[in-house]
Amino acid sequence: MTLEQAQAEALRRWGRGGAVRLRPTPAARNGKEPGRLARYRCTVGNHGLGRACSIEGQGDTWRAAFADVHKIALRVSIADDEAT
Repeated sequence: MTLEQAQAEALRRWGRGGAVRLRPTPAARNGKEPGRLARYRCTVGNHGLGRACSIEGQGDTWRAAFADVHKIALRVSIADDEAT
């Protein structure tokens, strides 16, 4: 999946607030290892991925990031069912 395809998928899923972020590879960051919170290259979510956004999915590829969205939604759904 290309960056353009990922952007189109985010817009399809979340409307105008849908957004994607591609982090540089460690080699592009002077050879340093990525930090704990930056271990995934691809991030997808809603609300423009700004300061107030809730990240919806992360992965090493766009497909993995979009697949991660379903895992997060499933965990939240299970937690809601257990709370009631």
